Amino acid sequence: MFLVVLFCANSCVEPFEISPQTFDDVLIVEATLTNEGKTQVISLSRTGILGSIEPVSEVGADVIVTVDSNTIQRFIESEPGIYKSEFEFAALPNNTYQLMINTTDGNSYSSSMEVLSSETVIDEVMARKIINDDGIEGIEITVNSFDPSGQSNYYRYSYEETYKIIAPQWNQFEAYVISEDPPLADIRLRSQEELICYGSSNSSTSILFSTTSLTEDRVSEFPIRFIERSDFIIAHRYSILVRQMVQSEKAFDFYEKLRALSSQGNLLSQSQPGFLIGNIFPDGQTTKAVTGYFEVSSVSSKRIFFDFEDFFDDNSIPSYIVGCDQLFTPSLDIDRFGNSELILAIQNNSLEFFNDNVPAIPGPFIMVPRICGDCTVIGSNVVPEFWIE
Repeated sequence: MFLVVLFCANSCVEPFEISPQTFDDVLIVEATLTNEGKTQVISLSRTGILGSIEPVSEVGADVIVTVDSNTIQRFIESEPGIYKSEFEFAALPNNTYQLMINTTDGNSYSSSMEVLSSETVIDEVMARKIINDDGIEGIEITVNSFDPSGQSNYYRYSYEETYKIIAPQWNQFEAYVISEDPPLADIRLRSQEELICYGSSNSSTSILFSTTSLTEDRVSEFPIRFIERSDFIIAHRYSILVRQMVQSEKAFDFYEKLRALSSQGNLLSQSQPGFLIGNIFPDGQTTKAVTGYFEVSSVSSKRIFFDFEDFFDDNSIPSYIVGCDQLFTPSLDIDRFGNSELILAIQNNSLEFFNDNVPAIPGPFIMVPRICGDCTVIGSNVVPEFWIE
């Protein structure tokens, strides 16, 4: 067999170009109702033609969820492909829910009847310093939970992380242009907060765990996230919100297959996924395919905070996201092309004022890359409502 594979690998193969025009698009449905009283969200898109990078938003669809086959929750398109419930509501036990979709091309789709999964609360989210299997030191985030009834069994996790950013070469003053001709510039107090910001990101893959092979329905120190010690996101203060969703066995199986099909993240957000049948199906004469899953899950979440110094006491905080050692002193004088290097840098917002340059040769200011002196390049200067120092 090895020789056959080796022969095939070294054989000449004539390239075959697939014509994008002959590729059928697939409706992609991302729909999860939860027991949280909130505006519920359903995402609809279509795979683009072969070779496209992003899926195409499915606009103008009619989206409803029926409750016990007699009550209707309507979903209104808030932005292309994003449909939000007309009113806030929470999925309740003992009710049955069904998703129905009518698209502008006259096709319709509906899901199987689903019920809310059993509820299990996260007991604890922990952060601890470890050296992982690759020999890298960092912080591991783990979760604990327990269902004494043994009814949960299937768990899907996601997280949202938020971290403090401090611009390493910030100055309370900013440069501004007084005049282009003659070229004149000065400094003034900054008009907004640009020293301390907050960055955030969400998990991009499905994190799955099943307790069916265990003696009890207990999640014990299950790893959710590993952050290398050198990662700048933990240089100051860091927070993570972990969400635990209890799934049905069929929903868990769907996401497990989805994860197996791609190591790059959720296939439902990528173009041209390998076709995976969920619990949503075409109705009647509809011929266009659909993939995705409509689930009704109970959710529990817990947030923790920590500082770099909580785990590492040598004060060697991680380096900033970019190197900020290079300083610039752009000239204020007009060059042979009729431009002032300093005026252009200020107008293009590419450099930030760091200090006065004495003796002003070649220019009056010492400048740094904007990302080094203005944290809003990579974060928001609005303090999150949940943030605790």
